[in-house]
Amino acid sequence: MLYITALIVHVISIVVWIGGVAFVTLVTFPMIRRENNSLEQVMMFQGVEHRFALIAKSMVILVGLSGLYLILEKGMDAGVWLMIFIWSFYAALLFGLEKIIFEKLFSKPGEKADMNKVFALLQGFHWIVLALSFLAIGAGLWTAHY
Repeated sequence: MLYITALIVHVISIVVWIGGVAFVTLVTFPMIRRENNSLEQVMMFQGVEHRFALIAKSMVILVGLSGLYLILEKGMDAGVWLMIFIWSFYAALLFGLEKIIFEKLFSKPGEKADMNKVFALLQGFHWIVLALSFLAIGAGLWTAHY
């Protein structure tokens, strides 16, 4: 029964996490990039990011904990290693790496950041994260069924 509960928590957490990434990538960034006012772009992004950040962090923690239990119960294979890599990458981004990367890219002293460029890079980056997320889903399905 504990295995089934962990599996349910794992799958629901992944649906919320990757669904959120898809929503931000496919809906939020296009809306932000249509806005002409830089301040409005930043305010819209911060509003969405602020509301989703805690949800995403919570889901990634639940995915990690439930995934660890499932690994202990079922064992490891190539698909599991891929999921661990992608989960680790995403967790590192959520818990600080993304902020460090973008501070390095866009904090040049005395230079005002071009918000269109910033959001174009952020959107491109989210496309990569979304593609990796779909790859992790594929690895999970492959692991569970073969």
